[in-house]
Amino acid sequence: MNTQSSEQDFDLSFLEEIADGNKEFLLESIDMFLVQTPEIFSNISVSIATKDWVSTASLAHKVKSNLGFFGMDRIKNEMQEIEINAKGGGTDPLLAVKFESTKKAVLKTVEQLGEIKKQIEAEV
Repeated sequence: MNTQSSEQDFDLSFLEEIADGNKEFLLESIDMFLVQTPEIFSNISVSIATKDWVSTASLAHKVKSNLGFFGMDRIKNEMQEIEINAKGGGTDPLLAVKFESTKKAVLKTVEQLGEIKKQIEAEV
């Protein structure tokens, strides 16, 4: 299965390596990502809109490990920048714009992972 292309912001190589052929583990990991990540990003949107920088930083920090697990290094780095800026009081006037761009990429990835999940389920 091709788990990375130029059109994807993720790479499942690490996840596949630790799954060691266990498709159920792979499916459970993808499921967890599909459920948790959109919710976290929605909460970050609210925390940025309300200028709740403590929550923004905490949520950005929380989501980074999920992103790393799925080989989403570019997005993980963007969330690192958002976390750092939020810890500093949200001083970047473009923080909300940067986050929305990152969120859009994540939601695209969620759609792509949903399709990959269907492919894996067909193999099980």
